[in-house]
Amino acid sequence: MEKEKWRKVRTIAFNAMIGSHLDPKKLPKSEEAFMPIENKNKRRVDPAIMEELKREREEALKKINKDKQEE
Repeated sequence: MEKEKWRKVRTIAFNAMIGSHLDPKKLPKSEEAFMPIENKNKRRVDPAIMEELKREREEALKKINKDKQEE
């Protein structure tokens, strides 16, 4: 039910955009490209990579704080 409402809104918004003064070469070619309702390509980051990024961020913050204290 909720998705059907969003599809109606998307259709109205897409048609309103087509009829306006916007450059037709820069407009999306389909309603799905204009406003995707379902995100089919959800990308998940590997947990190991997330842990490595957190560790690197913590090390960088420690270094920044250490440099600030030395000044």
